[in-house]
Amino acid sequence: MVAFYSKFIVNSISNITASGTISTTFVSLILLPIIRNATKYIIVVIVAYKDKISLVINIAIRSSIQIALLVLPFIIILS
Repeated sequence: MVAFYSKFIVNSISNITASGTISTTFVSLILLPIIRNATKYIIVVIVAYKDKISLVINIAIRSSIQIALLVLPFIIILS
């Protein structure tokens, strides 16, 4: 299943960037992470609706740590 979706996404990126209006770099660095996070947050809403708050808190903490580990080196370098 994952292989199917991965192949679909790669083919879609090739088709989108072939027209020349959007670069491959933009799709890879901006659009794919946004789509990935959107699906994660949809799952969080579904799990919260099923009243599994500990899992929701766990996902929120992990997302916060992931963002902090990404942003912190950039802040140090910029300062």
